[in-house]
Amino acid sequence: MAGFRYFINARTDVFFQEATEGQDEAMLAAAIERARAYADAGADGLFVPGLADGAMMARLVRASPLPVNIMVDDRTPGLAVLAEAGVARISHGPRPYLAAMEKLEQLARAAMTSL
Repeated sequence: MAGFRYFINARTDVFFQEATEGQDEAMLAAAIERARAYADAGADGLFVPGLADGAMMARLVRASPLPVNIMVDDRTPGLAVLAEAGVARISHGPRPYLAAMEKLEQLARAAMTSL
């Protein structure tokens, strides 16, 4: 469509694997390789869910030709660490939806017990 610009946020799931001893470096190398390939293919951003180490995020940001998007979870460092690492964007994934559904279930159960 004329005048409309898509933002392609290419995703790599390499950090969803459980890293074994020494595998972190291989996972980082794979993410960097994918970032370069995605950039060459025209992507606008790199989405890296599962990456939770601030120092590794900083290394990925420095090596990636694309801005890096991290998905926040219980293991993710604070926003100051992400900003210092150069993370361009954060995503919350399904967490807000899951929290809302949990609350809705609690309310429904409470309503049913009051009948």
